[in-house]
Amino acid sequence: MIKFFRKIRQRMLKENRATRYTIYALGEIVLVVIGILIALQIDNLNERNKIKKLEQQLLKGLLTEFESNLQLLDDAIYLNNANIENSIRLGEYTGPSISDINEKELSQLMVGIFKNEPRFSPNQGTVQEVINSGRLSILSNAQLRKAISSWQSTLETVKRQENYVVERRDVGHDFFLKEGNFRRHVDLIDDALLDAKPSKFPNNNFKFLEQQEFESQLYLFIVASRNLDVAFYEPLKKRIEQIIELIKNDIL
Repeated sequence: MIKFFRKIRQRMLKENRATRYTIYALGEIVLVVIGILIALQIDNLNERNKIKKLEQQLLKGLLTEFESNLQLLDDAIYLNNANIENSIRLGEYTGPSISDINEKELSQLMVGIFKNEPRFSPNQGTVQEVINSGRLSILSNAQLRKAISSWQSTLETVKRQENYVVERRDVGHDFFLKEGNFRRHVDLIDDALLDAKPSKFPNNNFKFLEQQEFESQLYLFIVASRNLDVAFYEPLKKRIEQIIELIKNDIL
């Protein structure tokens, strides 16, 4: 093709047809420019397709991750609510004097409060990959980009409240450890991790239930746990559900 245009150009020069040659030369330049623009357009289109394909891969990974995290959060909510329920039941036994103590029943109740630790520990592999690799900008949805970029700070806020709840739980647990017999407790409960054999010490009398300080610490734990559920877990669940919806809307 280039040789063809060169021959035409040379023939025009020999025939001294300068005007036609100029027009032809301009036309040739235009064709070259058009060719370059077409090539650039094709390159841009290929690059956009490549980015779109990568975006779809990231979206599918994020969807799997957040759907899994939603289930993990539901598990944490379940444990937290179980702690609240069992703590309220234990609160029925607190007071200046207690009687008719069923040692095994109360031991089982203590397990329901102090064994389970509600913690939301989400999977973050894809989120961290998106952020650390600088691929956040690949996500075309601005609302989704904002939600992903603020995800870590949201988790840190929830974690602080979880830590506070666990601290309150441990304070209450210390009353039992100091004034009760943990060996007898392990021997009585149904899901003990070892066969402790009966203790030679007297039965647990749960006298700490008669202490006003224990009752205060117990109800502070209940309030903190309820606050974790209402002010932290429930909004977090809505945020995860919103993120899942945003991702689904962008998956082709």
